[in-house]
Order: sequence, then structure tokens, then C-alpha cells
Amino acid sequence: MLDLSQLADIKRPPKRTLAQKVADELAECTGCTGNCQKTLNRGYFPEISVEDGVEVVRQIRCKFAKQRDLARKVRSSRIPDRYVGKTFDDYKVDAANRVAVDFAKNAFAANKGAYFYGECGCGKTYLASIIAQDFLRRGKSVIFVKVPGLLDDIKATFNGQGREVELLDELQAATLVVLDDFGMEKPTQWAGATLCKVLDMRYDNPHGRTLITSNLSPTELADRLNNASDGSNLNGSRIFDRLKEICKPILLKGTSRRY
Repeated sequence: MLDLSQLADIKRPPKRTLAQKVADELAECTGCTGNCQKTLNRGYFPEISVEDGVEVVRQIRCKFAKQRDLARKVRSSRIPDRYVGKTFDDYKVDAANRVAVDFAKNAFAANKGAYFYGECGCGKTYLASIIAQDFLRRGKSVIFVKVPGLLDDIKATFNGQGREVELLDELQAATLVVLDDFGMEKPTQWAGATLCKVLDMRYDNPHGRTLITSNLSPTELADRLNNASDGSNLNGSRIFDRLKEICKPILLKGTSRRY
């Protein structure tokens, strides 16, 4: 049995300073392959600084965890797989698309979205995908949808297969919404009225941006939706008016350049 009088003779290890603790934890990250399981706060590493003479430790997201976070956000945003990971360095720029690319590179700071239109294969969806990924890298929420598929999803909610309110709430709340292939949907009165509703909701989000891609010019789109297959109406004209407020029309010229 240990004699209590001997406790004074036991050499205790020196108290480790905060800086030493941080240094030890960072040392454990050496050679990390992205598993981020070596530290107590998985996916983070400690960063120490001195503020007003006091040592402060902050947990910083490590680069591997950031990559995983971005990959997860890209999947949930539904950006087309063929364009995932693409950047402006991959996009071929020429006189036919230079205006669109110039806008795209400054889309995050722009005060409105864009309506990219032009013939099939001119790079509209590709460019919209690059912009969407730029927003995601900046930590913003993105939803990328094909308009015909979006209308099918909304219609499915009528049969108890989903929740229309939740779907529309997501479209309204997202920082960036990409409406791809606008004008490819069957031009019915219901489709026009539903798309009017979606654009009105995007307009009501003061911090949101909307990107639209279409083979049709804004006036051609309006004419198509005004002359719906089930009767004439003014849905196309309403959409045209809303587009002028939230999107800058930009024509992409040139022949097909499928990537």
C-alpha cells in the first residue's frame, strides 16, 4: 500500500500548455488521407491564435472534409453527372459565347440571374452547371432541375406521392435555382400557371438568383406558353414579364459544341 507521505515525492508530468496540446493534435494529422478520425472533432483540425494576450483555439474544417462536403452538396443539388467537377478552365470560350461566359464568371456578384438561350448543344447547361458549382463552393444552396422533370415531380404530389408545399418551399429558399430546358415541357395551361408560380416565388427571394436555359428566346417561350395545347391564355406573357425582372437574357451562338 502506498504511504500517503510518499505522494510528495511522486513526479507529476509537467502541465501541457494549450499550444502544446494543439501541436500534438496537429501532429496526429500528419499523413492524413482524409479519414479525419484521428482527432476528437472528426473532420476538423485545431488552429491556435493569440487575441488580447489569450490563446484561442478554433476548429477549422480540413480540406478532405471540405471536399466530401462539396461532393455531398453537388449530389443533392442534382447537377448533371457529366458536368460535375467542371470549371471555367474546361469551358471553350470564343466570340459566340464570350458574353455569357463573362456574365457567368461574375454571376455570384450579379444583381440578377440569367436566361441562357440558343440552339441545342451550344453549352447552355454546361455553363449553368459551372455557375452552380461555383455557388456551392461558396457555401450557398443550389437546386438544379430539368423543367419537364420538375413539373412531373409537382404533378406527382397530386397523387399522394410527394409533398408539393415542401418542394416549392425548397425552390423558393435556395440561393440559386437552375431551371434547365425551359420550354421543353408540354405547353399546357397548367404547366404555364405552375411555372409562373415558381418564378413568382423566386422573385420573392431577395437574395436568390435564378438561371434558366432554353432553346427558345424569351419571346418565343412566351408565345409557346400563351398558345397552350389546351387553350390560349396569358401565362407566357406573365412569365415573360417576370423573366425581365429576375434574369438577364443572353444568347449563346454558334453550332453544336457538345462536350
